[in-house]
Amino acid sequence: MITTPQDKNKSKVRELCLLSSSLNEEEIGRLESIIDNFQFISDLLATDLMVYVEAKKKENYVLVDIKKPHGHPTLFLESSVGRIADSNSEPFVKKAFETGKKTTGAYGVIIAGRPTQQVIYPIYHYEKIIAVLSFEKDLHLTESLLGKNWNMVADDLVGALNQKRHRLKHWPGLVGQEGFILTDNSDQLLYISYMSQNLLVSILGIRDASVDRKLSYLLKDFHPEIFQTEPVINLSKKRYSGIGGTLQITSFDLSPENRIHVLRDVSELTLKEKEIKVKGALVKEIHHRVKNNLNAVAALLRMQLRRSNDIAVKEAFKQAILRLDSITLVHEFLAHADNVQIVDIGQMIKDIVRNLQHTLGYEEKRVNVSLNCPNGFYLDSELAVSVALIVNELVSNCYEHAFQDMLIGEVMIDLFWNNDNKTNFTLAVTDNGVGIPSSFNKENPDSLGWHIINTLVTEDLNGKISIKDLRSENKKGTEVRIEAEAHAKQK
Repeated sequence: MITTPQDKNKSKVRELCLLSSSLNEEEIGRLESIIDNFQFISDLLATDLMVYVEAKKKENYVLVDIKKPHGHPTLFLESSVGRIADSNSEPFVKKAFETGKKTTGAYGVIIAGRPTQQVIYPIYHYEKIIAVLSFEKDLHLTESLLGKNWNMVADDLVGALNQKRHRLKHWPGLVGQEGFILTDNSDQLLYISYMSQNLLVSILGIRDASVDRKLSYLLKDFHPEIFQTEPVINLSKKRYSGIGGTLQITSFDLSPENRIHVLRDVSELTLKEKEIKVKGALVKEIHHRVKNNLNAVAALLRMQLRRSNDIAVKEAFKQAILRLDSITLVHEFLAHADNVQIVDIGQMIKDIVRNLQHTLGYEEKRVNVSLNCPNGFYLDSELAVSVALIVNELVSNCYEHAFQDMLIGEVMIDLFWNNDNKTNFTLAVTDNGVGIPSSFNKENPDSLGWHIINTLVTEDLNGKISIKDLRSENKKGTEVRIEAEAHAKQK
C-alpha cells in the first residue's frame, strides 16, 4: 500500500490530537475530513495557516498542523507543530474558542521583520468548536495581492469548511505552481495573482490582464478544449493552446457571488498525453493485426478439419480452433478498448460463451449458461488471455461431458472478489450434469485441456484449483473453483 504525504500528515495530526488534545474520536475524524483542504486555502490566500485544538489542560492549545503557502514567502522558517501554547501567548486563539466567532488580532505586529496581522476562524463539528484556523497575514504581501478581497475570500473558504463540506472534495488539487484569478458572478476580474499574469503572458500572449476587464474578454480569441465538469461546485476544466504551450484553467464557484480560477501550465503534460495517445494507437493496431493473424490460423485449421476423416483428428482441430477463438476475443477487445492495458472480464466471458454455444450447441438438447460477475471487473491483458482460455476449457468440458443422456443442462459461471483481499478473485464454474468420473485425477489428468488449466492457474494466476462432485451433497453435477491472486481491478 502506497502512503501519500497527505496520509502521513493526517496520521501526524491524529497522533497529536490523541496524545495532547481534548478531542474525541469522532471530532478527530471531522478534523481529518477537511485537513486536505488547508494547503489549498493557504496557497490561495498567500498566508501561513496554523491549526490549533484545545489541549487537555484548560486554556492551553496544541498546534497540530501548519501550512505554508507555495510560491510565497513564509513567516515561519521552522515548524513548531506539536507546540502547546497557553492563553497568554495566544490570546486571540483563546478568544476565538470562547466566542465562536472570527477574531482579528492587532494590526502591524512584527514577525520576522514583517508587519503582520492574525486572523482566526473557528471550525465546528455540529455545535462544538473543535479547532481554530489562525492565519498569519504578511500585510505587505496580502495587501499587494488580494488586498481588500482577502477577508471576503477567507470568509468564503472557511465558510465552506463549516457549512458546505459536500463541496470540499471537488476542490482542485494543487502542485504549488498555480496562478489564481478571482471574479464575481458576472465574470468581472476582482484579483489576478502575479503567477496568473506571468502564465497568461508566457503561454497565451495576453498582456492586458487588469482588474477593469472581464475574464471572458481576455480569452475571447481562444477556443478551449473542455475536458471536465462538475455540477456540485459548477466546476469546469479547460485547456487553452497558445504560443508558449498549453494553459489549463480550472474554474469553480467559491460562493454565490464569487468564482475562483486556478491557472496551471500543462504544456509538458499535454505533450506526454499526445505521446501516450500515439503509443496507444500503435498498440491497438498491433492487437488488431494479432487478431487477424489468429483468425487466419483458425481458418487454416478449419480447412484441415473439413478435409480430415479421422474423428480424433477432427476433435483435436476443433479444440485448437476454440482456444484460438478465445485468445482472439481478448485481442478484439484490446483493439477497440479505450485502455489497451486492461480487459472487461465480464463482457469477455459473455462473448466466449456465445462462441461456444454457436460451435458446440446441440440440436437435440439445450444448455443454458448464466454468468454472475460484478460490474467493472477488469484484468491486465496478459492475465485476461489466461482467464479466457480457462473459461473456454471449463465450459467446453461441460458441453462435451457433463450432460450425457440429458435434454436440458445448466452451467453457472460465478466471478467474485475474495473477502480478505479485493484484488484477488474466485472463478467458479458449476454444472448440473452427471458428475466427474471416479477415475479422474486433476493432478495428473489425461486430457490436454486439464493440463492447460492447471498450468494457467498455478503459473499465471498464482492460484489453486478445487473440484467438488456435488453428488456427495445429494445434488447433481460438478463445481470447479479457482482462487486466483491476480490483482484484479474495479472501475
